[in-house]
Amino acid sequence: MKLDENWYVHAPWAQLLCYTEIPEDKLIKFYAVSNEVLDESGVTKPLSLTISDDKFVKYGVRDYIMKMVGWYMDTILNNGNVRSNLDAIIEGGTHTNWHTRVTDAWVVSQKENDYIPVHTHQKESCKISGILYLKVPDTSSRGGKDGQIIFTGMGGVDPFSTTMQYSIQPEAGWLYLFPSTLNHQVYPFKGEGERRGISFNIDVISSEQLELIEENIKKGQNETQ
Repeated sequence: MKLDENWYVHAPWAQLLCYTEIPEDKLIKFYAVSNEVLDESGVTKPLSLTISDDKFVKYGVRDYIMKMVGWYMDTILNNGNVRSNLDAIIEGGTHTNWHTRVTDAWVVSQKENDYIPVHTHQKESCKISGILYLKVPDTSSRGGKDGQIIFTGMGGVDPFSTTMQYSIQPEAGWLYLFPSTLNHQVYPFKGEGERRGISFNIDVISSEQLELIEENIKKGQNETQ
């Protein structure tokens, strides 16, 4: 579903998967980030290599990531009763302003037969995850799920109006954002070429949560004096 000129949402289940086409100037910079990380590693057949935050700053793409994450937050906060639910379950609400930061990021470089099994990025310091594609081999002639990324949501209870899986044939230049709890996997592909992307995790916290944390820290310090 297209919500804006360059903002799309797919939701065959409760979690929202949002995607957008990366501007050409930003895509070139992300590609440069990946090249530098791969060159510095010295690994002949890399699969996953950590990206330090200073790389995103150096090439001027961290602000773009944060902007897209902001769009994602706006989208999910306007989805049904998500906003009121967060106010109820997270201490310190009503929550009015959300802060985000990249907790970790990595380059993924895959060749023929490489795959990634079903997994999530779920952990305490990670609420949103992202995948952006830089290079994708041509698998159009092979059919099936060759080379696809498969998201598995909470659908399937009602097979008429929901589905458990959403399959994407990756395309270079597209960014996907989704909840870190969402199961996903990457199918292997046959033939020559490289499937290269950048994945990252984002933590989210509200101003009210931060204020509450600071208050608790001060309270603890006073009690120990």
